[in-house]
Amino acid sequence: MRRRYFPSILLYAFGLALALSLTYNGFLLYEQSRLKSMTEYGLGSAVPPIDPINWQQQLSDCEHANQLKDSLIRQLEQAPNAPPQVVDTSQHAAAR
Repeated sequence: MRRRYFPSILLYAFGLALALSLTYNGFLLYEQSRLKSMTEYGLGSAVPPIDPINWQQQLSDCEHANQLKDSLIRQLEQAPNAPPQVVDTSQHAAAR
């Protein structure tokens, strides 16, 4: 009896998957290099430049809001019906 040698369907599927993978990776590399070159020339920057005056105003607004929250917390801590403060002894023992 003669034995027939023929490639299996799995070998074809593996070759097709390899070809598709190489094609897809090549496309991704092309897109990555295209985007990199666009950002180098300043055409692809989606983030607008930061206005220092606007940034400073937002920072001061946040600081003011934090100060208001801190003062409210201090007022609530000093209220007569505030819950008693619990001292965590594990932190004090670890600090020694």
